[in-house]
Amino acid sequence: MKRDVERIERLLDRLRIKEKDSEARKIYAEVFDERTLKTLYKLSAKGLIQALGGVVSTGKEANVFYADGRIDGDDRPLAVKIYRIETTEFFKMDEYLFGDKRFDMRRISRKELIFIWVEKEFRNLERAHNAGVNVPEPYEYLKNVLLMEFLGEDERPYPTLFELKRELPEVVNVEDLYAKVKENLIRLYRKAELVHADLSEYNIVLKNDEPYFIDMGQSVLADHPLASEYLERDVRNLLRFFSKYGVKERPEEVVTEIKG
Repeated sequence: MKRDVERIERLLDRLRIKEKDSEARKIYAEVFDERTLKTLYKLSAKGLIQALGGVVSTGKEANVFYADGRIDGDDRPLAVKIYRIETTEFFKMDEYLFGDKRFDMRRISRKELIFIWVEKEFRNLERAHNAGVNVPEPYEYLKNVLLMEFLGEDERPYPTLFELKRELPEVVNVEDLYAKVKENLIRLYRKAELVHADLSEYNIVLKNDEPYFIDMGQSVLADHPLASEYLERDVRNLLRFFSKYGVKERPEEVVTEIKG
């Protein structure tokens, strides 16, 4: 046990952790195992992570941390999404992986599943970003760690629609916002040929009155066997939320519009 702690401490010493977020050191040591810390060190050694900061969000499968980064020679704020290697929740994700022609799941062990999931999220974000969809720009991935654009200011993330639900009409024109969300859905489906598959007010961030889709690990190609089912679910989730602000549309008509 003592040797394990010493190894973790040595890895933490090699990572750049911002002094004002000294509590982050304790969080990294408690939450992430030695393999994850080694992966973070490799990304830091490549110069991509300049300094690790505090927690942006936490979840069952992953935590997101802030970091000062350097991408293509430019200083940029990063969101560092770290999936837990030992998680019991990934059995729920099988349906989003199997049926995706980009991955041969016959050759993937359960141990490697988390790494495939991270690669999938990176590729989904890259595909969406290249199609002009409002998503965080992906920068790099390695094993269970994904580096991407940080959506926020002064190390604080922009709010989700869920977090803004009470004051949303005071912050933005809701009908215009809904139209922008739908336009991004159309672009996602027609140009990126993707379905988000878990879209709701929890996974849409508001940046300067513009909606951004996040958490795209489960997103599937438009030719996935369950793509139509997922798209309809996404639309129903959105209409459930926006109907509270007077938006009235029929789910089947919206789905038809998105598909063109």
